[in-house]
Amino acid sequence: MSVEKLENREPKKTKPLLWPLAAAAALIGLIICFGRKITFSGSVYASYTENYFEDFVWTDILVFLLAAAVSFAVLYLLGRAIGRWSRPLQERKGRYSKKLFWLCFAVLCLAWLPFFLMDFPGSVLVDSHTSIAQVLGYQNFNNHFPVLYTLFVGIFIKLGQALGSLTIGVFLYSLTQYLLMAAGYAFFLTWLYQKGAKKWFVALCLAFYALMQTFAMFAVIMWKDPLFTLALLALTVLLVELVQSGGVLCRSKKFCVCWAAVLFGVIFLRNNGIFIVVGLLLVVLFVYRKQGKRLLGTSLCLIVGSCIILGPVYSLAGVGEDTAVESLGIPIQQIAYVVVSGGEMTEEEAQTADTMLPLERYEEVYTPCIVDSIKWDEDFRLTSALAKDWVTIGIKNFPAYVKAYCLQTFGFWKIGARNGYGDFASGLSDPLYEYTIEQVNLLEKLPGGEILSQIQHVLRIHFSAGTLFVLWLVCLALLLYRRQFRLALVLLPGFLLWGTLMLATPVAFSLRYVYLLLTAMPLVVVLPRMMPEPK
Repeated sequence: MSVEKLENREPKKTKPLLWPLAAAAALIGLIICFGRKITFSGSVYASYTENYFEDFVWTDILVFLLAAAVSFAVLYLLGRAIGRWSRPLQERKGRYSKKLFWLCFAVLCLAWLPFFLMDFPGSVLVDSHTSIAQVLGYQNFNNHFPVLYTLFVGIFIKLGQALGSLTIGVFLYSLTQYLLMAAGYAFFLTWLYQKGAKKWFVALCLAFYALMQTFAMFAVIMWKDPLFTLALLALTVLLVELVQSGGVLCRSKKFCVCWAAVLFGVIFLRNNGIFIVVGLLLVVLFVYRKQGKRLLGTSLCLIVGSCIILGPVYSLAGVGEDTAVESLGIPIQQIAYVVVSGGEMTEEEAQTADTMLPLERYEEVYTPCIVDSIKWDEDFRLTSALAKDWVTIGIKNFPAYVKAYCLQTFGFWKIGARNGYGDFASGLSDPLYEYTIEQVNLLEKLPGGEILSQIQHVLRIHFSAGTLFVLWLVCLALLLYRRQFRLALVLLPGFLLWGTLMLATPVAFSLRYVYLLLTAMPLVVVLPRMMPEPK
């Protein structure tokens, strides 16, 4: 063949993969099928007579098949449309756009201000009071509420105490987190613009962060989740950079330092962070095993050091460990479901259930959507026989285990699932001890404050965690369909975050636990159009 013919020949097109679309469609079909079997009263604290899982009927198979078929058709058409009509994002070369950053930062600060004024000096709820109580010495430090986060809160509480008012301390904390969250989202939007996102898309995303009051709420609430989510968002950005470099950044000292700093935040700002980091590291270093020696060394040193701090160092410092019951919510709920539904148990297994909680009290205490009603009951006792008997009870009562699991987790996977627990929270809870924090609605004292308050209520738009998960699943399927396997690594932190909850969720609902799925949504939308990594 002549040189001229070789030059004019079109490159061979890679055939898309259909199995990712089929797998995602099947999973969505299961979500729809199982989700419609759940009757939810609207309260996670309702009993098993109000929140329950209906028995399966043969028509459920038809529902599954129809939902899966429609989902596959939609995914296939979406994949074809992206491949045929949408252009890949072209990265903008040049310096970081400081003007765009400061514009986004200013817009977010101004847009969130009415909520801040309404909730002045910030939202302080039960978890917040626990951190404050530890800082003030009313409680010993306990890593159930991560020590690093509590120490961060302590900076502002101690400063407020020195100034003669804990209210001032709460305000300084809220203001700091407010500015950090605004800066984090502003950086993220500017980074998306550099990656090739259109101006109209960046403007739309800015409106998304500015107008939805969920973001304003998380900016001023004294919870660990906003800062933890910011660390995870930074991790997704680093993963995009790593993938688009073809793994070359694994050798960069600057990148390794940024990587270590972000992983440190993920590990120490929430207790499931260490599992996310280990899972991510195993996959990333498998993919980039040839280039990743420096990144491997950095990551292993960080993980080993973190385990030493979280273990021996905390023990020597008198820091209490996170209790085992926090990770056993699902097994406890499954055994409780078997008890109240009259499931099959041997005498020995019944004795284990009775040791945890007197058998006659399960019907009174058991709430299918939240384990707190059992684990905080004065008669609840953890038993060493739980692990063994949980397995044997499950073999005899597998359908009951499935139903209990679905009821305990469905808010994180059912499309459109709604409730009033943990998705939007604000205000001031009663202090746990004798200290005073005052809250005042400054917004109502301003001209037009009542109108702004009404607008805020309208903009409290609910995003179901289950809906967000399905959108992430769709993005993953499209990436695999287009054979962008390494770019799919970017979604791994979100899926690992979600996966840890599926193994040990304390409550069926709470957006705070999967807040990353919402904050990173702009990236999820454009990820299938990003340029693939170098070959």
